[in-house]
Amino acid sequence: MFYTVPGFATRGDCWTVITSYERSRPAHAAAIGDPFFDNRVLWIGSFPETENAACQVLEDWRARATLTLSLHAGRQLYCDTIQVVRWDGQEMPPHYDDRHPDGSAHKTPWREWAGVVYLNDDYVGGDLWFPSTGDAYKPVAGTFVFFKGSLMHGVRQVTQGLRYTSPSWYSADPLHEDPFSYPDS
Repeated sequence: MFYTVPGFATRGDCWTVITSYERSRPAHAAAIGDPFFDNRVLWIGSFPETENAACQVLEDWRARATLTLSLHAGRQLYCDTIQVVRWDGQEMPPHYDDRHPDGSAHKTPWREWAGVVYLNDDYVGGDLWFPSTGDAYKPVAGTFVFFKGSLMHGVRQVTQGLRYTSPSWYSADPLHEDPFSYPDS
């Protein structure tokens, strides 16, 4: 089961993040050793200091999403990261966020919840889908979608246009909280 929060982000804030991402990506998106994600992902801490407006938007989303998920789960949760990702023809096979598809442990077993803010919806394909339940979600810009990290999910291929998302993950373990969660005042 997944949950949606329509109108979580304004179109203006989404556009601020997209344009900042595109200005920053050539110099700041990393080759992380995973061909699927290389040079497509910017973490909040990867944005240069000149992109403060986008970082403020991402910080606001992270704080509100953490509160939303904590209230839903009935306990304090902590965000381990928030990113911005560009999808240009990619698809993501079904997977879990807390283990490998075969059930074996991977490097982020603490991820109890996953969330995604959809930054745009002017593309074809790119639906979020859940093979075990048969559910799918056609993204709407500004919507926050969240679900348990133990729920298998995937992303259908983007067949036209660019898809921008801001994924984040949550845990009850404060040791996994993103060090950028509380920016210096």
